[in-house]
Amino acid sequence: MNLSYKIFIIEENGCMPENIEALLAQAGYVINYASTGLDGAKVELLCSAERPEAVDAALESAERDIRHCRKNKDRILTYKDIELNLDTREATIRGAALDLTATEYGILEMMLKSPSKVFSKTLIFETVWGETYFSEDNTVNVHISNLRAKLRRLGGEQRYIQTVWGQGYRLVS
Repeated sequence: MNLSYKIFIIEENGCMPENIEALLAQAGYVINYASTGLDGAKVELLCSAERPEAVDAALESAERDIRHCRKNKDRILTYKDIELNLDTREATIRGAALDLTATEYGILEMMLKSPSKVFSKTLIFETVWGETYFSEDNTVNVHISNLRAKLRRLGGEQRYIQTVWGQGYRLVS
């Protein structure tokens, strides 16, 4: 009796390496691709019941790839229509590049990593500048103001950073 199984792997991030295809082709499986038209591809595997070990190996490999994609995806922080790529240190809003200084990038990164947290001026200064915050000055206020202006230029009427009076700043929920 010749049973066959169909296994569908839907890959969202385009990280599926060719080694899965090679592994299954070597084991005698037929592989058909169908594009989703999005970032990933849908892969249909027609598998024979006589070779289940190849399916197990392919699925293990696919799981590793999915974990790798998720790990890489975690390197991009998103909030509303802002994306921050931690590897390339690029920021975009609605797909348009944000031209940020290193300080503005540091503030935005810190806020995107904890979007519901209120950040005091002291915490922002000590985290971004790496120095002890001794007195009340306008350094943090000026950088927050500049960051808000850049976000407003590309984000239109959308508000991103909120002042929490007497406490600091947070992302608008």
